[in-house]
Amino acid sequence: MNVRLAAAGCALALLPVALPAQQPAPAPPREISILIRGVTLIDGTGAPERPNVDVLIDSGRVAAVAPGGSLTADSVIDARGLFAIPGLIDAHVHLGTDPWAERAGALRRALAGGVTSVFDLAGDARATGDLQRAVLAGQIPGPRIYYVALFGGSSFFSDPRTADASRGYAPGTAPWMLAVTDTTDFAHAVALAKGTGATGLKLYAALDSTEVTRASAEAHRQGLRVIAHATTFPAKPSDLIAAGADMLAHTPYLVWQGSPRSADWRHRASGDFLHVPADSPAIERLLASMRDRGVALNPTLWIFANELPHDSVSRVRTPWMYAVTRRANQLGVRIVAGTDDMYDPKVDSLPVLHRELELLVDSAGLTPLQAITSATANAAWAIGIADSVGTLAPGKAADLVLLGADPAVNIANTRDVRLVMQGGRVVRPR
Repeated sequence: MNVRLAAAGCALALLPVALPAQQPAPAPPREISILIRGVTLIDGTGAPERPNVDVLIDSGRVAAVAPGGSLTADSVIDARGLFAIPGLIDAHVHLGTDPWAERAGALRRALAGGVTSVFDLAGDARATGDLQRAVLAGQIPGPRIYYVALFGGSSFFSDPRTADASRGYAPGTAPWMLAVTDTTDFAHAVALAKGTGATGLKLYAALDSTEVTRASAEAHRQGLRVIAHATTFPAKPSDLIAAGADMLAHTPYLVWQGSPRSADWRHRASGDFLHVPADSPAIERLLASMRDRGVALNPTLWIFANELPHDSVSRVRTPWMYAVTRRANQLGVRIVAGTDDMYDPKVDSLPVLHRELELLVDSAGLTPLQAITSATANAAWAIGIADSVGTLAPGKAADLVLLGADPAVNIANTRDVRLVMQGGRVVRPR
């Protein structure tokens, strides 16, 4: 360095400099309040619909719900003749590892079809987390994404799907897709799973009662929801209920409660439906236990009725799952809607959650309002986000769908989507 120049530079730095007067920072632009005027409101709680209601939205949240004509706002949406429901939640999807453009396109179409949040129940947490962040940052439109980490027994990790979801790791060693045994340090394993961004833990297969009990207890201690296949082989549904699972997935897997204990998880969809009738004492006791322990049921009817092979097993299994789901609802078990798919362009231009709701009503006997609750308040509860979404009430995020026809009269009217709002932002205009 030239010392003379450096010294001169220091001297110059000490000379007084005239600075402009300090200007106050500009105030952030005020968000425009929005009034949805004169709508018929279905709030997601299961309460009867309320005609001619004003819903005021401010700063992305529902600010007030009042009789029609009583509120004002900066912008007004005339919703007379329309029906408002909370944004739909698909509480059982798999976003997979398809090319980014395909997954982004599916998310965009799901949002446009009224699905404002999804729960991914196992996949590559790296890919799912990337999608979650892209949605939150506004890089791609889509439902809010929540996801789980998966625990299974060692033998489950021969399933090729586990290798696809954990590339770069030996099967069963990825923090979000982990093989566990009764010697696993569950405090450490759950902490690693939570560190992937997961908000829940899914128990899948090849797990016994000791393993599911230890995993569930630690997951809850660390603030994660516990979701389980309704039988994890050899653990039965009753073992999962006793372990404190929050939700059991797939109604057909409940059949194993009335069957001898089995470790053959590969045949999980081929239970003995003929010899364990839907109205058998074993199933009746199981459903009552789910109700009493507050364990939800995620039936996933559509995937079994439409996507699995139509064979001699399905001809018995399909009516069985409808009957058991119907009875669970009658007994007061919390029903949570989920599709195991989200969006399938081969079968529908709308997210398949609409088909799931139709099956819940037309085949499993839920009322339309109960079906809507299964995909709103109940689904939010299952994910652990009921404080912020799932119902249309003051303080909740302004996630809502305006429909052109009454879904309380015909559940198929959830397909008549006229406007979708997510967090107070219109993402599909009328």
